[in-house]
Amino acid sequence: MNTRKGIYFLIILIAALYGIQIQSSAQDPAGIPHGMPAGMSVPGYVILSNGDTLQGKIKWAMKYVENNPVEIKFTAENGVSKSFNANEIKGFGNQFQIPSDDDPQASFPLMENYVSIPSFRKGVPVFMNRLIEGRIIVYQNRSAIITSTVATESKITGINGITFTFSLAEGLYIGPALVRDVRIIKAESHSSSYFVVKEGAPMIKVEKDNYDSLFKTLFGDCAGIDQELAKNPDLAKFKNFYILAEVYDRICN
Repeated sequence: MNTRKGIYFLIILIAALYGIQIQSSAQDPAGIPHGMPAGMSVPGYVILSNGDTLQGKIKWAMKYVENNPVEIKFTAENGVSKSFNANEIKGFGNQFQIPSDDDPQASFPLMENYVSIPSFRKGVPVFMNRLIEGRIIVYQNRSAIITSTVATESKITGINGITFTFSLAEGLYIGPALVRDVRIIKAESHSSSYFVVKEGAPMIKVEKDNYDSLFKTLFGDCAGIDQELAKNPDLAKFKNFYILAEVYDRICN
């Protein structure tokens, strides 16, 4: 009996450790954290329910729904602190340093922008990290499996489109303007799935297995995207979803 109990305990322990490892990987891909550990205070802002924006420090509470934070502690520049949940404010942002690929000793700031919206399954107000905003809004799925980034997975050094260029050396240009630093693209384009809202329609989960069936719904109403695909058919692959969504939002108004 003791032997059976010992084996049973060992199985539970291994399962628990495996679960912790999965969650940790989802939040810390390739050494790049997404979302601050509870208790760490970083520069940021909150957007109040009336639309006012306050600058200060953000600290996450250990409260999550579907792996999304639901409460933060905000300390204003005058030192006054207050806790906010996703029912009370429109959103918040937190900034932290992520390592540089070029110099392991260097880092650069990344601002994550969280908005209060209903969670994907339960419909409970949560804070979700908005990666791209426009006709297509892309949110981070914090529970997704981590994959190679667009930049590291591709065997090419860039994409020369009609209205845009993507360079591993510089980032994403649409027209003459730099819209995404390559370091941000590497940090945000590594997910196996995303949550997406197009023009107020219900939120959907976009991943490699359903991407082909959703492609026309997402991008089929823009002649500019059709022209880009004719020149670079590889853009239709899921690995390039992040870039294509940004291009769509910029050229398909």
